[in-house]
Amino acid sequence: MKKLLLSVAIVATALTVNAQKFKVGLGGAFNSTWLMNKNVFDADDDLDIAMTFGGSFGLKTQYYFNDKLGLELGIMRTGHNQKYDLFDGDADVKLKLRYLDVPLLLRVGGDKGAYFEFGPQFSFLTSAKEDYNNSVSSLGDYSDRDVKSTLNGTNIGIILGFGADVDLSESFTLTAGFRLGYGFSDVTKEYNSTDLLGLYLDKKLASATQFAHYDDDGNFKYKSTNRLFGGIHLGVLYTIPTGK
Repeated sequence: MKKLLLSVAIVATALTVNAQKFKVGLGGAFNSTWLMNKNVFDADDDLDIAMTFGGSFGLKTQYYFNDKLGLELGIMRTGHNQKYDLFDGDADVKLKLRYLDVPLLLRVGGDKGAYFEFGPQFSFLTSAKEDYNNSVSSLGDYSDRDVKSTLNGTNIGIILGFGADVDLSESFTLTAGFRLGYGFSDVTKEYNSTDLLGLYLDKKLASATQFAHYDDDGNFKYKSTNRLFGGIHLGVLYTIPTGK
């Protein structure tokens, strides 16, 4: 991860030499977050996916080569959560994933006015905690159980977004828009039935990983899990002139 961040920083520094404008600031988002898995969606009423939300916050920089074309790099601390309703609502489990997201986006338009953006996002899992609550009996309840070891540590996805840049002053710009992201990499890990049982007994198994291994008939049949999120993205940036 350090090598990747260093490489991105070197590329970004090189680009600023010819950039017409260089902006740096803070950004954040409020997202609807989902973990997409076919086994979960096909399950009966004992397992239902529930709407869940998460946020992100971090640093962002923009490099404009001309008035209508730029590049944005972000380093965002992101919460990607997923809640599952179990046993017709008698219980629920919530997986709380924390990622370091690094989007690298091409911006078309923007600087002033409307923009469209797209590009890859590289993500690194920093923590994964899980809560379980049963409304019938609290005997098996738990909170903040560490389940990171049963999830993949990296994720690669794509970001699409649109919005508008508004000048707050000569030096400061407000960015307001909407972003949609999808992860191509598998969030969960695949195990054989023996290892999966061992992780469950050791209380290390993420429920998302467990659910990914069984189809709607209870057969041991693994399906990959993918991140999906979308929501409002905001940023405030300071303009540092670097060209004519």
